[in-house]
Amino acid sequence: MYILKIVPKMFLICFICILFLPTVQVSAELEIENKLNNYIENYLEEYQVPGASVAIVNNGEIYYSKSWGVTGESEEKVTTETPFTIGSISKPLTGLAIMNLINENTVELDDPVQKHIPWFTLEDKKAASQITIKHLLTQSSGISTYTGLTISDKESKDFHAIENNVESLSNVKLTASLGEKHQYSNANFLILGALIEEVTNQTYSKYMEKNVFQPLGMKNAAADHESAYNKGYLSGYQSWFGIPQKSSVTYDNGGAPYGYITASVKDMVQYIKFLSQQDFNNFLNEENMNLYLTPHIQTGDNRYYGLGIRISNLDNKDKMLWHSGSTPDSHAELFYIPETDWGGVILTNKNNSLEEEGLYYLKFGIINILDGNEPVEIPENTPTIQLVTLLFICLLLGLFIYLLIIIKSKNILKRFIWRIFGVICLSLSIVLIPLLIFSVGAPWHAIRMFSPDLALLTIVTVTLLALNGLLSVKISSKKLKNNF
Repeated sequence: MYILKIVPKMFLICFICILFLPTVQVSAELEIENKLNNYIENYLEEYQVPGASVAIVNNGEIYYSKSWGVTGESEEKVTTETPFTIGSISKPLTGLAIMNLINENTVELDDPVQKHIPWFTLEDKKAASQITIKHLLTQSSGISTYTGLTISDKESKDFHAIENNVESLSNVKLTASLGEKHQYSNANFLILGALIEEVTNQTYSKYMEKNVFQPLGMKNAAADHESAYNKGYLSGYQSWFGIPQKSSVTYDNGGAPYGYITASVKDMVQYIKFLSQQDFNNFLNEENMNLYLTPHIQTGDNRYYGLGIRISNLDNKDKMLWHSGSTPDSHAELFYIPETDWGGVILTNKNNSLEEEGLYYLKFGIINILDGNEPVEIPENTPTIQLVTLLFICLLLGLFIYLLIIIKSKNILKRFIWRIFGVICLSLSIVLIPLLIFSVGAPWHAIRMFSPDLALLTIVTVTLLALNGLLSVKISSKKLKNNF
C-alpha cells in the first residue's frame, strides 16, 4: 500500500522536473549570455574598438553570436556577415588548401618545393632545393620571422604579387637548418601560396574561392582586393595612443596566404564546424584530416604547431586548436576545444601591436565563462610606452629651447661637457632606430604599420636628439673659438 501511495508522488515530481527543466536551462544560458555581453563590451570600451563581431559554437550549432559598432571608411554597421581581415588565421586556411591538394594526390607533404616551383630559390641553392612542403607548413624551413616581415604588408593590388614576393627571396639567407627550429615566418606561407598557383594554374584567390570557401560554406570570404571589397570588406582602424583612427593601410594581394584573407564570423563558424568534424567529413579523408590536426613541432611549454594551426595543452582536457591574427587595422582570435566542443571566433577592426595582449586575455576570459568559471581580468589599455616616450620628447624639446638660449651667451661654461653631451646625442640619434628594430625583431616598415604612434614618436625623438647634439657641439666649438 505504501508503494502505491508513493508512486504517484514520484510521477508528479518527475513531471514537474520535466516541465521546468527547459526553463532552468534557458535561465542558465541567459546568465552566460549576459556575462559574455558584459565581459566583451567592457573590453570593447576599454580598448576603444570601433567594430567587432563574436560567435561561439557548441555541438555544431551557434551558441552565441553578436556584433557591435561600425566599419572603417563608410562607417557601416557591423553584422555577423561583415568581412574582416583575419590576419594570420589565414595560415590554417592556406594549410587546409594544401591538405586538399594532398587529398587529391596533386602534391605530397614531403615533396620538395622546387618539384612544383622550379624557379624558387634562396641564397643557399642546395638548402632551397631541400625545403619541403612540410617544412613550410610547420614553419621549420629556416627562413626567419624577420625575413617574412620584410616582404609583408606591401598594399599591392597586383594579381602577381604572391609570385613577385617569393621571387624576391632569392638572396635570403637561412637562419637555421632545415627542420631544426620553428621560426614563425610569413614567407613560408607566401611560398605555399605561390605553390598553389603553380600546381593549379590559377590565382591563389580563385583556388581558395572554389576549393575551400565554397565547400565550407564561407560565403563572405575572399582572398584578393577586388573580391574582398565586392563582398563587403571595409578597412578598419589603426590605434594612436589607444584612440582609433581610420586606417590609411589598404588590402595587400600579396599577403592573402599568410594574413589578408577576409571573412565574417559566419564564415569562421563554418571553419570551426570543420575543425570539430561535425560537418564536411568528405572534405578530407580521415588520414589527411588527422594529419592536419596533428602537432608536428613543439614551439614552447605545452605549445605545438601543426600544418598551419597552433595546438596547446596536447595531453589533457584543455587541449585547444587555435590561431591569432592581426593586420595593421584588425585583430582576431579563433579557438576550438575538442574536450568540451566549444569553439569561438573574435573579429575586431582596430589594432596596434602594443595592444594585442588584450584580445588574447579576452579569448581566455570567454573560455572561462563557458566553463562556468570567473573570467580573467583584461589588462588596462594604457599607452605606457608611448607616454614615456612622449615625456622624453618633452624633455628633449625643453633642452633644445635651453640650448637655443645659451648659444647666444658669451660666457659658456664647461665646454668639454657640452662636447661630450653633443656626441652622445648624435650617437643616440644614429643608433636608436636600429636598436628598436633589433629589440622587437621587426623591420622599420612593420613597426610603422603596426605601431604608427610609436614610429612617429621615435622619428621625433631621433630628430630632437640630432638637433640637441648639433647645438651642443656648436656651443662647445663656439667657446673654443673665443679662446683664440
